[in-house]
Amino acid sequence: MSGLRARQKADRHRRIIEAAAELFREAGYEGAKIEAIAAQAEVSVGTIYNYYQNKGDILGAIVSLEVNEVLNAGRGVVANPPANVGDALDTLLGIYIEHSLHYLSKEMWRQAMAISTQQPDSPFGRTYTSLDHALAGQLCALIEKLHIY
Repeated sequence: MSGLRARQKADRHRRIIEAAAELFREAGYEGAKIEAIAAQAEVSVGTIYNYYQNKGDILGAIVSLEVNEVLNAGRGVVANPPANVGDALDTLLGIYIEHSLHYLSKEMWRQAMAISTQQPDSPFGRTYTSLDHALAGQLCALIEKLHIY
């Protein structure tokens, strides 16, 4: 039974994230209401609050998902970079830019950055800072691998 429960929980989580990302893009962060996210995800408002304390936490989960996908894609470049330094940096940064607008629009990234700077000690702020450090660390790893210092 626990396997089924885990799959159902993962499915609800996925539906909430997908619905929120779509509504954030369509209506903007302020315009997207928790009730609309719940309706689109086909869950109750209470279910959303079982997963997230507020809308900012949902945005944080989407940012984490996006950045973790970017980091995963970048690992291949760091592991086996093009020999030319410019090509290697262009490839890694290209991945960052390409993937960064998959779930979130530019407006949503601005909102995420604003929340992280206004509330740096919040769970969202700490997560955002940690993800930023992971991206910077990956870039540093590439530079070290290419011996450009």
